[in-house]
Parts: sequence; structure tokens; C-alpha cells
Amino acid sequence: MKTWMKPSFAFALASSCILAPSAVFAQAPLFSDAPAAPAASATQDTATAADNSSLAPATALLHEVIQALPLDTQRFNEHVIVLSSPWMGGRLPGTPGMEFAMDYMEYWLKRVGIEPGVPSSDGSAPTFRQAFDLGGRRVAKDQSVSVTPTGGAAFSLVPKQDVQLSGLGKEGTAQGGLAFVGYGIEQGPEGYTSFTADHSLEGKVALCFRFEPMDDAGKSLWSGGEGWSAQAGFQGKLAAIAKRNPSAIIVVNPPGADDPRATSLNTSGGRNIVDVPVFMMSSESADRVVKAADPSGRSILQLRQEADKAGASFDLTGATAAVSATYEEQKTRAENVIGILKGRGTLASEYIVIGGHLDHLGNGDFGSREGAGKLHPGADDNASGAAGVMIIADELAQKYASAPAEANLRSVLFMGFSAEESGLNGSRHYVEHPLYPIKDTVLMMNFDMIGRMTKDRLSVTGANSAKGMLEWAKPIFDRGECTVVINEAMGGGGSDHASFRAVGVPFLFGIIADFHADYHTSRDVSELIERESGIKAVRLWEDLAWEMAQRPERFNFDDQSGPMRGTTIRVRIGMRTKDAEDGSGLEVSDITKDSIADKAGVLKGDYVVKFNKEAIKTREDLVRELRKLEPKGEVQIVIKRAGEEKTLFLKLGDE
Repeated sequence: MKTWMKPSFAFALASSCILAPSAVFAQAPLFSDAPAAPAASATQDTATAADNSSLAPATALLHEVIQALPLDTQRFNEHVIVLSSPWMGGRLPGTPGMEFAMDYMEYWLKRVGIEPGVPSSDGSAPTFRQAFDLGGRRVAKDQSVSVTPTGGAAFSLVPKQDVQLSGLGKEGTAQGGLAFVGYGIEQGPEGYTSFTADHSLEGKVALCFRFEPMDDAGKSLWSGGEGWSAQAGFQGKLAAIAKRNPSAIIVVNPPGADDPRATSLNTSGGRNIVDVPVFMMSSESADRVVKAADPSGRSILQLRQEADKAGASFDLTGATAAVSATYEEQKTRAENVIGILKGRGTLASEYIVIGGHLDHLGNGDFGSREGAGKLHPGADDNASGAAGVMIIADELAQKYASAPAEANLRSVLFMGFSAEESGLNGSRHYVEHPLYPIKDTVLMMNFDMIGRMTKDRLSVTGANSAKGMLEWAKPIFDRGECTVVINEAMGGGGSDHASFRAVGVPFLFGIIADFHADYHTSRDVSELIERESGIKAVRLWEDLAWEMAQRPERFNFDDQSGPMRGTTIRVRIGMRTKDAEDGSGLEVSDITKDSIADKAGVLKGDYVVKFNKEAIKTREDLVRELRKLEPKGEVQIVIKRAGEEKTLFLKLGDE
């Protein structure tokens, strides 16, 4: 590790101001419209002038501030800004932004002398990419929606702009009259129903609103003031419409809805719910269609306001519609970025893995705490950890190059995992298809969120995952710049070290000890990253890796050492479950009032899909994950409600 003098100033980046060098760390904008302070008069008391001068704000040019930082802090700053920039699009696997992020990490590994870590199976040159399949999804291949007003000219709607074929239905063609069915709700509170008893949908194209009745502010009238009730889901309303035998269904984004999804078109690639084509339509396009088809000339907003008050279905007799829908299956491919720093001597055939996930949530496509529709930059989660991996690669490469030729050094694998957020997919693929023997992988070191530490507090889990490892690591922790908070519980889910733990590899997991409210939101931006704090965690991890690279003995995995969260359940979340009778998964059969699950919004009848990023199919799966919990922090739970997946957060207790 290079030795640097710590700069005597605070460092931060913002759009128009910077924290400048000052004895009192005064904030001084680089540019200001404020008038300059008048100069002191010749007769001013010199003592007073001297006192005041010490309080005057100092300014510094941005490049001067950056250049005065240690080189590793400069690199940390650069990596985080680049990886969390809008250009990366939130780094969702399978998107151009994720490709840019992988290219960036590969570039820097090459630049610092790290070799490609993925051997070729056909004898060609090795690469930095380990590809794996994230599964398939149905996407629209050909789609069309046209409307013909009675006595007027037909007009077509523009795919992906006005209308979008959804994965909620099936392929096919259809034509017929238009019918309005409100919110498509069979039975709501106080006898509400969207369907007029004697109204037939046979062979017609049905228009229904997304969500459920709402107030003037666009919020649900049925959910108690927060989010939407179970009635708002696709599955219930589409099933209710489909049983009345329409030829197609068009789901309209209602104007004025207080939900970011109301401005986008759903393109779900999941399993179809009904056996007719299902399209999504924008509010603006629906207004054009309704005005052409409704003899009364109402707008889409007027129809929404009527449906908010009382349900009623009826024909829009002024026009007919024709639709066509075909799909194609697309496989989503993801890649882990893997480089190797080759060891030498007697330890060269043993491996240390230093990793962190590169991916994030895109535009809040899943897992968001505030819903879809906004860019989720993921500066802390996990641009900060990926930045740390690249910096450690640079530092260790220099140390290996300068070490004596006769030194025994382990090989080090640097990994940027993909698809961690959707279920630890990248790391799980690696341990199931290892490029280097798992039995010779002596330590996995994982970084996930190191950029927003409070008072330099870094939580470290896994120091007791091998006999004697905590005793070895403790002196290194003590001489580091972080306040290490030892998590004696083993920990399992939540990040990529869990995949390595599952196959018996000792691990160390570093993460901020005190979570912030910007986690999994659009507010996780680079401006809030604590550069000088985050690099302290990087230096600690590098120190640990260097010591482990030289240590003659390897550690033996010990899943039973220390206080274990594997024997008893220490957190009661207040949720009873049962295996669904149709074998479709784990159903929530009861919720205890005011329990952890109740406060998080879990409802009776929900299906548990994932818990702490681990797939859940049976009660045994859930019990396994519950045994890993401690009564602090929070954990993700993904549930399916009325055909839609929803991510909730269970608050387990105070930190």
C-alpha cells in the first residue's frame, strides 16, 4: 500500500460547489452572484482583522482539490462517478449500460496488468468474460392496433409509443367493437363492480384502466392511503375480463395516477395470464381512441372519474378496433468480469477471490424502494465495491511485481459479478461452473456498499468462517483506518459471498455498518459518496489480501465456529405460510397484526417468491433463510400478488 499524507481538507463533489480547504472547513461556492465583501479599512483594528481572516471562506479549483488527494482516492472517485453516471443506465443486466460497465472494469484490469481470467474451451485466447444465461422472456415481435371510427378514416397507434404488446396474454389477431370496463374489478369494497350485469364482451376489444379507483390526487381509495390494494393487480382484473370472452384486452394507464408506472408501458415478458392478446396503452393515446369511439364525446379523464365513483361497463359504439400480436423468445445473457493475477512458487495453485457485484436496478425495474420509472444510479450499491476491486487489483499487481522472485504467492481472481440484485446469479453460476478448483479457493473477499460509512464504521462478516481466521485478521483490522464492526453471525444471503459460503469457501464480507435510506432508490448518487472514508475500506481489504497471499497455511472452512444463525430462529416476522395446493409456491396463510411482516405490507394470500435474494419454493426454503437473521437491519422479501411481483422490506430491528 502506498503511504500518503492525508490532505487537510474535506472533499466532496457537487454540481456547483465544493468543500474547500479551510481551518474551519467552510463551504465556498466556486461561482457566486453574491457581491464581494468590502476590503478592510486602513484604520480597522488589526487584531479584529486577523481574527476575521481566519473565518473567511477559502476557495479552491476542482482540479487542485483532486490532485492533492492520494492517487488511490482519486481513482476511487473516478470509478464511482463513471459507474454510477446516467450513461450506465443503472447497470441492469442485458442492457447497454451494463455492457459499458463491464467494458470499463475490463479496461482497468488490463491497464493495471491483470490478465484475462476466463480460459477458452477451444484453445483460443482467454477472455475476461464468463457468460451465463439469465433465462428467457417473451418480447413483442410484430404488433399492431388500429381504430376505425364509424364513417371516418382508420388510424393506427404507434408501437412502443402509443401502445405496447404485453407478455400478459397470447398471440393472435382480433377485431370487433370497443367496450369500456372501468378498472376491470369483479368485486370491490362496498359492492363496487366494474361490470354491468347484462353487458356482453363477447368478441369485443375491452378497454380497462390499470390500478383501481383513486381520489383527485391520483391515490388509491381502497389501500388506506399507501400504495394500492390487492385489487389493483393484473391477474384479478384480466381474469375477470377474460371470462366474459372478449377478443382482446387493452389496459390503459389512467391519467393523473400517482404512480411512476402510469407514464410507462408495461412490457412484461412473463407467463401469460389470459388466452387473448393484451396490450398496454398510454393515457394520451387512449384519449384519442375514446373521443373517436364514445358517442357522448367524453375524454379518458372523464371516464376515469366516472369509474372512480362507480363501476359500469358499456360499449363504445362509435368505432371498431383491430389488433395483431406475435412474440419471440429472447434469452437474456449476463457475464461475470474475471481477471487473474497469477501467483508463483508453492502457493501459485491456490486462489483468493476478491469480488463485488457490478449490476444494479436500472430504472427501478425490480427491487426498488420507491417504484419503477426513475434511474437508480447505484453509486454505493455497488459502484463503490466494484471501484474497490479495481483499485486493489492495481495495488496488488504492483506488490507482486516488486516481490522477490523466490516469494511464494497465491493467485488472485478479481471478479465483477453480474445479476446479484436479481438473486446472486453471477456468483452462483461461478461456484457451479468454477474456472479454478473450488477446493483450492482459500478465501473469498466480497465488497458490497462501502461508500457511505458513518464514522468509518465497516461491518465485517465471515471472520469466523474458518478456524483461526478471526485471530489472524484482528491485528490487521486494528492497524487499519476503519472502525471494524465484527458481525459474529455467519451471514448467508444478501450478497455474493453467500454463494461461496454454500460450497465451503472461507469468506470475508465488507459493507457499511450503518445503512442509509437511499439504498435501492434513485437517491443513491455519487455526490453522496464519502471518498476518503470508502478508500479506507479498500486499503484494509488490500492489506488482508496481501497478507493472505503470502500466508504459508490455508484456512479450513468452519461453518460451526462462533455464534451461529443456523440453529434457532431469532427473529419472528409474524407471517404464517403453507405450500400452495396447486404446487405454485409458498402461500402466506396468515399475518399477525402489527408484526414485522404486517408493517412491511405483506398480505394474506401473497406468494413468497424470494427472501433475502434467495429463491423460495417451500417452507423449508423460508425457514432456512429465517435462521440466518438477526434482530437488526432489514431484509428484502419479494412477493407475488394478483400476478405482479412486488418487493417489500422487512425492518427487523434497530441497528
